Amino acid sequence: MATESGVHHNFGWLLGSTISVGIAALLTLLVRGSHRSVIVPIVFIVVIILCARYFGAIAGILGSVIATSLFALFLFEPYGSFRVDNRQALSNLALLLFAGIALSYANSERQDVKPPRGH
Repeated sequence: MATESGVHHNFGWLLGSTISVGIAALLTLLVRGSHRSVIVPIVFIVVIILCARYFGAIAGILGSVIATSLFALFLFEPYGSFRVDNRQALSNLALLLFAGIALSYANSERQDVKPPRGH
């Protein structure tokens, strides 16, 4: 029988990932086509750190990967393609992906892997 904390532990990463993806989609809608769109991936690293801190490393990693994909597809030209013409935007996306994954591990407060029983 699953306890309430066990259920929270199992689905916390899903909630955290959903929150970060929702914020990424909102940012995409708000700044698409503006000159500020280039800095969105850098600013979004803060969201990834907070998601990893409160929901675990898996939430931060999934949020990083999905947000990077969303930004590449819908924030930068050509829209609907993973090809990004702006070199600065492309390097910022790479920074979001790699720093997001690394910082998710570094800032996750709780362990996503349960210790073996009996120890």
